Amino acid sequence: NLQYQALQQVVRLGDLYGVDVRKPAMNTKEAIQWVNIAFMAVCRVINGAATSLGRVPIVLDIFAERDLARGTFTESEIQEFVDDFVMKLRTVKFARTKAYDQLYSGDPTFITTSMAGMGNDGRHRVTKMDYRFLNTLDNIGNSPEPNLTVLWTDKLPYNFRRYCMHMSHKHSSIQYEGVTTMAKDGYGEMSCISCCVSPLDPENEDQRHNIQYFGARVNVLKALLTGLNGGYDDVHKDYKVFDIDPIRDEVLEFESVKANFEKSLDWLTDTYVDALNIIHYMTDKYNYEAVQMAFLPTKQRANMGFGICGFANTVDTLSAIKYATVKPIRDEDGYIYDYETIGEYPRWGEDDPRSNELAEWLIEAYTTRLRSHKLYKDAEATVSLLTITSNVAYSKQTGNSPVHKGVYLNEDGSVNLSKLEFFSPGANPSNKAKGGWLQNLNSLASLDFGYAADGISLTTQVSPRALGKTRDEQVDNLVTILDGYFENGGQHVNLNVMDLNDVYEKIMSGEDVIVRISGYCVNTKYLTPEQKTELTQRVFHEVLSMDDALS
Repeated sequence: NLQYQALQQVVRLGDLYGVDVRKPAMNTKEAIQWVNIAFMAVCRVINGAATSLGRVPIVLDIFAERDLARGTFTESEIQEFVDDFVMKLRTVKFARTKAYDQLYSGDPTFITTSMAGMGNDGRHRVTKMDYRFLNTLDNIGNSPEPNLTVLWTDKLPYNFRRYCMHMSHKHSSIQYEGVTTMAKDGYGEMSCISCCVSPLDPENEDQRHNIQYFGARVNVLKALLTGLNGGYDDVHKDYKVFDIDPIRDEVLEFESVKANFEKSLDWLTDTYVDALNIIHYMTDKYNYEAVQMAFLPTKQRANMGFGICGFANTVDTLSAIKYATVKPIRDEDGYIYDYETIGEYPRWGEDDPRSNELAEWLIEAYTTRLRSHKLYKDAEATVSLLTITSNVAYSKQTGNSPVHKGVYLNEDGSVNLSKLEFFSPGANPSNKAKGGWLQNLNSLASLDFGYAADGISLTTQVSPRALGKTRDEQVDNLVTILDGYFENGGQHVNLNVMDLNDVYEKIMSGEDVIVRISGYCVNTKYLTPEQKTELTQRVFHEVLSMDDALS
């Protein structure tokens, strides 16, 4: 069948490079070569799709420990093999359209490499190979790829956790995922991260998913705003998207808006599911990815990864309507094009139970609707709060809301972006939220991972001086904060330790700056001017908590 034929393609590719992958690898060097050949074979046929590396470090460590014990290779030689392998991974490129770059800027390849974590027997899974992969950042320089991912728990050795924080402080190119949170949802000891932040369990044939049908995301804020106008688009008033009764109140009433929004979500999720079912059916029909499927277990259990964009602004809008006074501003045809918001209200990210409750309702309402549908190959609907760089593109398609300024049409029908305020990335609070970093972490940890099991992405920028006076103190505090966040229910964090003014000057002058964004890592020189602006407008935490700011 196609998978057997695909394995022969892998063999032929190995022959071209002078390695015989028909036989088992006998040492660390060969193991790395074999993995490289298999991954390159996959890259040739995936048409630019995200294909992660998985739990490769822990497997390679078995060969390395044996070689060290036998004297086959020295530690420096093994590190050199890893450095060479990482350099090879960094050369992977795909031919992509310009439109792709609007959503996934920086030409990411999503070679997510997972390490550390915990075993089912209660022992940690930190290996020397994990250190070697992280050490490549020093040896061959910082780079967005591979997407280095540490599966974190406070039960990992303290020296390893501290080393990770030291490297994040130095490079800002590592992401962290909470083992405890994902384990509660059934992900076992060999689970790894797919694409960006999504857990998969490749060796599991019975319980959790071992493949993912990727599905990007939809703009839930636009659905809410369009629903207020009875299904007419929130920017293009003459375009009717779906048909429901408009909201005619002079002051928006929460229960009416909520009921209207639920109808919008019905249409949105119906349309979204149809699109993804068609996409993945046709992909398998015309571009079946036989090489990578040949390496997976016979029984494949898929999740279908749906997503949300505009999460924080949607929660804030619902909060403003419920706890403040929101008056819609209409034109002569009764079309709502702007809002007047009077009074205070809690925003997402301020660790306020009121806004947290609205966030929990939104993700549950959205996910429940998706799960009511029949999905391709009986996949399970999972949801991510993740945007990559698409939060900029989605912002440019969204009109004004009660909590932010969007786009509007000029008299000639062109879109005016002059007052646009960009969406925050992933599950991040907006830059108007009053919370410090700890309040942000507490808000995200309050979300039920079961309703967003494809990943709840927080991208954080924290100033070194907010963490302590000395480098050692800053690193120790980072360990403590991540320990607490992940044990409290957090699932993911992109960690950038950097000063806003310094980063702003480097980005605007065109210098290479490697930063974590929503789900992956990017060199800022490849971002569009708008994306650079959005990055510098994000919250750079100068204090850990609002209590510190007020003291």
